[in-house]
Amino acid sequence: MKTFHIEVANDSEEELITKILENLQQKGMIHFSEIPEHESAARSMRASEDQVHEIIDEAELGPYYSEKEAKDILNL
Repeated sequence: MKTFHIEVANDSEEELITKILENLQQKGMIHFSEIPEHESAARSMRASEDQVHEIIDEAELGPYYSEKEAKDILNL
């Protein structure tokens, strides 16, 4: 199962997006629940240096790019 984070770019479209997600949930295609904004901000965590190095290693960028370049490529 994958988890996605969705941010509605235009507040006027929020109702439409919510209805689409609820429709997909009714069809059994997804599980949908809204996370209050204060909780979603608390969930975000920065990766530790060890985690960053592991991500760079997994992406196999180490041999080809400097650490700074790899971080920029991976948006870390």
